[in-house]
Parts: sequence; C-alpha cells; structure tokens
Amino acid sequence: MKGRLLIAEDEPGIRNLLAQLFRAQGYTTDVAVDGLETIERLKETEYDLLLMDVNMPGRTGLEVLRHQDEVGRRIRTILMTALDEKEAMEEAKRLGVVAFFGKPFDIFELKKEVTVQISNDVSG
Repeated sequence: MKGRLLIAEDEPGIRNLLAQLFRAQGYTTDVAVDGLETIERLKETEYDLLLMDVNMPGRTGLEVLRHQDEVGRRIRTILMTALDEKEAMEEAKRLGVVAFFGKPFDIFELKKEVTVQISNDVSG
C-alpha cells in the first residue's frame, strides 16, 4: 500500500475524480463532503495526507486546520482552491500546509505533489 489519503471536497465531480485517480495509483482513499465530516474522519483514522478544498460547507479548510489539535496530531495537507486568497494562504502556511493548488489544477502536477508528500511522510 502506497499510503492513505483523505480527500475533502464538497464538489462531487472533483471528489470522485480524485478518489478514483489515487485509488488507481495504489493509494487507499477516503472522502469527506464537508469540513465537519473531515474533522470526524481525522479523529477516527490516521492519514498520510489530506487533500482539502478551502471553501467547504460546515467548516472551511482553514477551520479544519485550526481544529487539528482536536485530532491529536498535525496532518500533512495540500489545499485546493478556486479563489485567490492571499491572506488565507498565509494563514494556511502557518498552520502547516505543504502545497496549494488553484482550481482548475493540473492533475499531473497534483499527482506528482502527492507522491512527493507521501514519500516525505514515510521517510520522516
């Protein structure tokens, strides 16, 4: 098994595409449809990487990041957003986000970044 990903995205087409893509790459994938479900999944399961939309119902991606202490550990996170939010990106960096992808994103670049981040997580 390559690693376990949580894909937190409220848009069903993007969520399903990413889940199928990374399963085909050999990753174990779970999905969450909003910020509240994301927090619950993070409490229940240990993930190697979180792929998360910034703007979701329930809790935004930044709110999820702020609540990581409830989960008991920080998780390596890649944020995806359709908006140009410089302040949000600066806060996300302070909260430990490792990469940002604007929507629409280059799927090949995203796959490459996931591979790099999972490798970093495994190696230390």
